[in-house]
Amino acid sequence: MSGPPSEYPIGESPEEIRILHVDDDSEFVDLTASFLTRQNDTFSVSTSTNPDRALDRIEDGTLDCVVSDYEMPEMSGLELLERVRERDSEVPFILFTGKGSEEIASRAISAGVTDYLQKEMGTDQYAVLANRIENAVEQTRSRQALAASQRRLSRFIEQSPLGTIEYDETFTIVKTNDAATEITGYEDSELVGGTWFPIVPDEEKRHVAEIERQLLDDRGGYQSVNEIVTKDGERRLCTWYNRVVTDEDDSVITIFSQFEDVTAERAQRRGLERANAVLSTLFETLPIGVLAEDADREVLTANDRLFDLFELPGSPEDVVGADCAAFAEDVSEMFVDPDGFVSRIDTLVDEREPAWNDELLLEDGRALERSYRPIELPDGQGHLWVYYDVTDRKVRERRLEALNETARELMTAASREEVASIGVDAAAEVLDLDASAIHLYEEDAGLVPVASSDAARELVGSPPTFTDGDGIAWRSFAQGEVYSIDDVREDPDVYNPETPIRSEIHLPLGRYGHFIAGSPTPGAFDDEDVVLGELLAVNIVRALEQVRRNERLHERERELTRQNARLEEFASVVSHDLRNPLNVAEGRLELAMEFCEDEQARDQLTQVAGAHERMADLIEDLLTLARDRETTLDPTPIQFEPFVRASWRNVDTGAAALVVDDDGTITGDESQLRQLFENLFRNAVEHGGPDVTVRVGTCKNGFYVADDGDGVPEDERDHVFEYGYSTSQSGTGFGLAIVSEIVDAHGWEIRATEGTDGGARFEISGVDAALDGDDAPDV
Repeated sequence: MSGPPSEYPIGESPEEIRILHVDDDSEFVDLTASFLTRQNDTFSVSTSTNPDRALDRIEDGTLDCVVSDYEMPEMSGLELLERVRERDSEVPFILFTGKGSEEIASRAISAGVTDYLQKEMGTDQYAVLANRIENAVEQTRSRQALAASQRRLSRFIEQSPLGTIEYDETFTIVKTNDAATEITGYEDSELVGGTWFPIVPDEEKRHVAEIERQLLDDRGGYQSVNEIVTKDGERRLCTWYNRVVTDEDDSVITIFSQFEDVTAERAQRRGLERANAVLSTLFETLPIGVLAEDADREVLTANDRLFDLFELPGSPEDVVGADCAAFAEDVSEMFVDPDGFVSRIDTLVDEREPAWNDELLLEDGRALERSYRPIELPDGQGHLWVYYDVTDRKVRERRLEALNETARELMTAASREEVASIGVDAAAEVLDLDASAIHLYEEDAGLVPVASSDAARELVGSPPTFTDGDGIAWRSFAQGEVYSIDDVREDPDVYNPETPIRSEIHLPLGRYGHFIAGSPTPGAFDDEDVVLGELLAVNIVRALEQVRRNERLHERERELTRQNARLEEFASVVSHDLRNPLNVAEGRLELAMEFCEDEQARDQLTQVAGAHERMADLIEDLLTLARDRETTLDPTPIQFEPFVRASWRNVDTGAAALVVDDDGTITGDESQLRQLFENLFRNAVEHGGPDVTVRVGTCKNGFYVADDGDGVPEDERDHVFEYGYSTSQSGTGFGLAIVSEIVDAHGWEIRATEGTDGGARFEISGVDAALDGDDAPDV
């Protein structure tokens, strides 16, 4: 090869080996480059005759091998090696020299040359050199690749989210990563040099030792799930991935164990599995029929209850994927309104709005309710249908409605016998308690049968009268306990051990008596029968109480009639036998006053005149008590202020003053209410003096009459409404008693208290009052 020495690469390829040949002989370096490239077309040879300039090329870091002569003017090959090593500690360096000796070879090897080759005659030496270069570069590249691989592996392990423990062939820990220390709680320094013993529970140690044995025997991998013990003693469940790394001779290089904490994941998975199991069981055992369909209206799932409700053959699994529209058409004939059943489904699907409690009636008499809800599925929209059998509920509702009607009928009954008859009829017609009887209590006789059903009489004949200690009926009545007995023959208190009745319901009717229902079938009654029976019993008791109140009211009315007759007779006596003599006495007194000139005598006659006036007042009040106390009232709206002032004008009040603070209406009997105000006004003038001021107004739920007189002593306020009680010598003691009777007759209440001005104040409460003043006639 001719031409000056080249400082630049002679060709490149993707797999090239870049060589720098340094020799002070320019012809030799060119020749060497030519032969080297001829020997190996992957060689790319750069040449230099100046070692200093060659060093600049080395700094580029793009060389795979340096070939250098030993003796050169500027520096020796070993000196160049030293300078090269300062720049690149790994690039192969081959000393190719014509000056060979054992001393140079020893020095070269000691200095760290990669290879040593002595120049010879002929061209074979270039083949040897090429081979030496290939070997040196391949070894260096292999070493670098391994180091890079180890670095990558190390970085992967360090950054891996999996805990990693590296073992040697004796299963001694040589390295751990951060994830391993985080999971186990041990630092790297606490584990390295030891074994897996500290992190494995005692009961797992034999299992882990077997895994270790299998790994060494098989030289492969092993996956396992087992617990570890952290440094603080906590148990954690981990999944382990173990791998033995071997060389080409199947010798163990290292062993890796990577693991992850799956405690929470496993707990969550188990929780989901349990929840799914519960939901699946719940779905299958729901007392309601459920059908879910996808957006194409194909069945996704259904439960057994749906099949029961629609009396379908097969099982829910058989209809998965079926056409729901066709399914609806198939079952529609079961309903009273087949077209309505199908069209309503189509409407709900189109509207996709939740709908609840569509009532559906079936041809067999059953009643269903349907609910619809659109649902979101992972792959689109769907539809959820729920069907409820509400037949029993509808029956209960009809029974309750019938019981309410029975309650109204019972409250109109005029006698105990009528109440009992209605109760027995309702038990049969409403509650299906066909065989029943009602016994009412009579003090001298016990529980006497008053009403019984035809079915009861067919079974036992005429019901017996139960006396103290007789049978279950008396026990229930005496203890006030409800009994539902499945077989009365097994009860020690059974009245007739040979009775055809087997099961009974016993319901006490308070102090009024007892209700009994029976059946010839053991265990014929359930809880619902008992509850509905109790409701009927409550209504029977209320009706009997109403009858009792009515009877007492009628007796009271008869007594009042007799009293009124006696009072009328008394009034006649008072009017005729007392007034006439009093009138004569007053006339005689008046004549005596005209002819009497003695001053002392006239004073005595004046006292007699006062006594006559008091007797006249007493007679008037007695007549009022006897004749004006009506047993019935005629309440009407009365305008408050005009009525009060009109009542005031009916009383001789002298110089007394009236103040009415409020207006409005009150509802009461006009005649008696006028008597009430007049008596209160007379009382105020009699006890407060001729210049007393009387104030009338409304208060909470009523009205008041107050004065500014001396008032009523506190210890006498409870007695002022008693007949004949008076705090004044001139009072009759009947005025406030009459007021109290009027208040009672209206259902109001009255109390005496102290007025704001220190006098007496009478408050009447419980009054139907309205302060707007409308709807009341002027008085």
